Amino acid sequence: MSERLLATTDLPDSGVTSVDTSQGRLAVGIADGRPFAVSPVCRHLRGDLAKGHVADDGCLECPLHAARFDVATGAMVRGPQGAFKPLAGVVKGTMGRMKLKTYPVVEREGVLFLDV
Repeated sequence: MSERLLATTDLPDSGVTSVDTSQGRLAVGIADGRPFAVSPVCRHLRGDLAKGHVADDGCLECPLHAARFDVATGAMVRGPQGAFKPLAGVVKGTMGRMKLKTYPVVEREGVLFLDV
């Protein structure tokens, strides 16, 4: 069963947005040409990942402290930066071990669908 999420033309420049779905609110976007949907809460300080952006490496970056997540696996691939950078490895190795939940998404004719 497919659930319509949004048209790709409705995505902001950040490459990600918040969408309310039958699975709850999700961070939905396109990274490296592939659509994605993940749980929207950063594992570090619960930042809203839907307000973040897709980085040049295709990861979803948290708007609070720039932790990055692989949208295909949900894994934290970089811990928080800035003032928290000295603790990035600790955060990644503790709270960061809890992956974001990922959801299957397909694109058809310029529209993203949750494929559940």
